[in-house]
Amino acid sequence: MVNYFQLITNNPEYFKQFSCKDLLFLNYDCPVKVKRVAKWSEHNYIYYALSGKKTIHTPERSITLTGNSIVFVKKGACIVEQYFEEPFCIVVFIIPDDFIISFMKEYATGAEQVLPVSYGIMDIRDDVNMKSFYQSIIPYFALLENIPEEILEFKFKELLLCIIRNPANDEICNYFQTLRNQTNSSIKEIMEANYAYNLTLKDYAKLTCRSISSFKRDFQLLFKTTPGRWIIKKKLHRAKELLLQNNNSVSDIAMDSGFENTAHFCRLFKEKTGFSPLQYRRLAVAKEVVA
Repeated sequence: MVNYFQLITNNPEYFKQFSCKDLLFLNYDCPVKVKRVAKWSEHNYIYYALSGKKTIHTPERSITLTGNSIVFVKKGACIVEQYFEEPFCIVVFIIPDDFIISFMKEYATGAEQVLPVSYGIMDIRDDVNMKSFYQSIIPYFALLENIPEEILEFKFKELLLCIIRNPANDEICNYFQTLRNQTNSSIKEIMEANYAYNLTLKDYAKLTCRSISSFKRDFQLLFKTTPGRWIIKKKLHRAKELLLQNNNSVSDIAMDSGFENTAHFCRLFKEKTGFSPLQYRRLAVAKEVVA
């Protein structure tokens, strides 16, 4: 599992970037080496694709990026599917929750009705304001000197203003309001969105803005079990669903359910259900077992 934020910040020679505190934007050409890669980030980020193609998968939604498309990715994990036709060139904006919350308190009224947002990735609609913003950013990457932090912070606010002022971005605006209103990072929301990935307890704790001990204590209070047992149960439940939803191979089902080792997945699946994955699929189709 690739830590996307660390990968970028630890390799400035590959990623032309400008940073202000935890705010970061960068431009890079992504040479395609593997078809699928799992990655996670402790911060939200926005992809502004310039060329090429890439698909981002989460359990509940997939979005394909091509030239001039934009997507918001919530902090957490996802699977990235890459294509080999041409290099993927992109501008990335990394934005922590705290900055979005502060921005919304300053610029949004908070009067709108807020509904739960279950999607980990959301389209951002382009318009004339977003195009103007993008054109103002590109020249920065040709500069040799650093950009003052005050200007960088202003550009991030300009980006978020472009998003919330476009009525077509109601889904992401609703999510921003949800962030503004919550008092602490939701363990339930983050675990439901990220259990199907091979994150460590330290990673989950960081995503929920807690120490490891606080995360384990709050998790136990919420779910009445340990994180390890809960995650295994959720992964196996997802594997059962996928076995009945498609004809993908057992190795693909194992990966999409969050198991890196197919043999371990098969052994654990049979231990918990009494059937191998393929037996379970055949018997369930024949209505001899219940999903």
